[in-house]
This record gives sequence, C-alpha cells and structure tokens, in this order.
Amino acid sequence: MTHVSYKWLSKLPGDSGQPGLTRRLFLASAVAPVLSAQKPEISSFDISLLDQPATPNDLFFVHDHFPAPDVTSAGWTLTVGGAVAAPVEIPFDDLAARPRKGLEVTLECAENPAGGGLVSHAEWSGVSLAAILQAARPAADASAIRLEGADGFSRVVPIPKAMGPDPLLALTMNGEKLPVNHGFPLRAIIPGWYGMDSVKWLRKIHVLAGEPPLQDYVREVRSLLAGRKRADAVTAMNVKSTFSRPVDGATLFGRRFTLRGAAWAGENRVRRVEVSIDGGGSWQPARLDSESKPYAWVCWSHDWTIARPGTYELAVTATDDQGRQQPVERPSNRVDDYEWNQRQLIQVTVK
Repeated sequence: MTHVSYKWLSKLPGDSGQPGLTRRLFLASAVAPVLSAQKPEISSFDISLLDQPATPNDLFFVHDHFPAPDVTSAGWTLTVGGAVAAPVEIPFDDLAARPRKGLEVTLECAENPAGGGLVSHAEWSGVSLAAILQAARPAADASAIRLEGADGFSRVVPIPKAMGPDPLLALTMNGEKLPVNHGFPLRAIIPGWYGMDSVKWLRKIHVLAGEPPLQDYVREVRSLLAGRKRADAVTAMNVKSTFSRPVDGATLFGRRFTLRGAAWAGENRVRRVEVSIDGGGSWQPARLDSESKPYAWVCWSHDWTIARPGTYELAVTATDDQGRQQPVERPSNRVDDYEWNQRQLIQVTVK
C-alpha cells in the first residue's frame, strides 16, 4: 500500500512545540481509483492538517458503501418518478446549465468516532433539489424521496427535508467539478444530516407515498426488560468538536501552545467551544475563529500558557445555539455504531 505524508499548509501563530509534529500517514489519493474498482473506498481526513475551513478535495474523507461505478457525464440523465404528476428526465448538460446555489456544508459519517477523520468541509454548488421536485409535482400524500446512486446505494429522505431551501444536487466541490470519488457527475447534498444521505453518483429520485420504508442507520438501545430494540432513525448531525493540534500523544516544548480544532452542530450553529487541560475538571472558553453558521463547522483556537512540564489530559466540548451539549460519555444503552459525539480526550507531554 502506498502512503504519503503531508505537512501543515501554513505555520500558524502559537504552533510551538516539537518541530514538525509527527504526521499521521494519509492514503495517497492517487491510489483511490485503483482500490475503488475492487472494493468500497474508505479514507479519513487527517484532522491535524486542518488550517482553513475548506478541506482540499483530495484530502476530503470518503466512505463508500459499494465499489465506485465507472461514470461519465456523457449520456448521464437524472430521472424523477414515482408518486408524481409529471415525471422528469433531465440530461446532465441541461442540469448543468440551470441556475446554481452555493452552500458551505460539513459532511460527517454517522460512524465517525470521537476525534475521527470521517468528517470534512467543502463549499458545494449545484441546483436546488426542491426546484427539481416541484417540477415533477409530487402527489399530495408524498412522504419521502428515495435517492438512488449508480453504485446501487440509496437513501430515503422525508419530503419536508428534501423540499427545504438548502438541499442541493451538487455539480462542483470547492469550485471544481466533482471528483469521481465524491460523486461525479452529480451528488445530493442534504445539509446538516449525516453523510450517508448525501447520495453520490445520483441517477434517480423516486417519490414515495404513504408510510416511508424502514432502512438502515437507526439508533438501537438495550435494556434489561426489552433487550435490544430499534429506536429512531439517525438523521440530523449532533453537536461535536475535535482537536486538530496537538495530536494525541504529542510531545510539546516551551510554555505556550495554541490549541486548535473544529466544531459543528448539523442544522444548528455552534454557540460555544470550551477546552480543559485537566481532563474535564475545569473549563476555559475557546475562540471561534470565524462566524458560526448552520451546516458548517467553525474552527476554534485557545492560547494555552503551560504552567510546568508534565503529562496533561486535554478535552474539548461544544454547545450549539439550541442548548445541545456533547455528552461526557456515549449513553451506555446505545448498542449501534452511530453518533459518537462524546467529548474528545487527548494526552500530551510537555518537556
């Protein structure tokens, strides 16, 4: 397997400590097309490379469910059918010629662990999903849509979310055409919801009437009386925060270091980020380095004046504008693999 190491794109004030902190190796993006022909691609964004809100396209995380299809925009058509009065077929060139909207959106995999790299941020541009649905005239009892990708993966999204002002049929990513491993030529962007709903290589939209079908990605809880039980669907992203610098296990030199990271809250805004240098015993506010917006992560920083050498357990937590806070630990009754938004803890040594 081929790996490549990356360096921070810039030297930010306060990035003291061990020169060139050890970078985690990142899977070379050039290998991805070869691997995707054999099995679904899964690759993380190295959060320690975060020094600007937008994640470069070649570093953006990927979590496919099936092998990527062999695609081209030539002959690509989006169809809208099902419980509609006017089924629609739109060739790719016609879709690309329509008015576009840009939106900054952070996508996170529902299985991303605390501190994990299955999360990234980009500015997406594309056509309003609601406008396409309105042209097809959904039935009065339409309840949801099924987004179907050319790889065979599909997701069901409720009509109220799909018909909102912000979901997109994306054509570009950070000002460039969609890379193949991010859904070229067309993908859905369902902002504020976990990444599985932003279906890639989008071919079909099927409008559903009546009760929406059950699907994967649901919360499961266990109790002594009921045993293991399916609960609510996993949809909107939880409030969450992460460190980018220092990395877990880092050795720092000196008595000043700027802690950095990102925080996000799905459909809500991040209101507050706090950091702890004693494992959560006490908390100090971090700075939000830009305006907090729905759907988008915000970078944060905190200037740490270090009292003495030693080992420190650092923690970070975020609160959104609806008062949601990260839990100290994941609820013990959860037995599914989704929504790991408990506080992140890392350990560093100061020389």
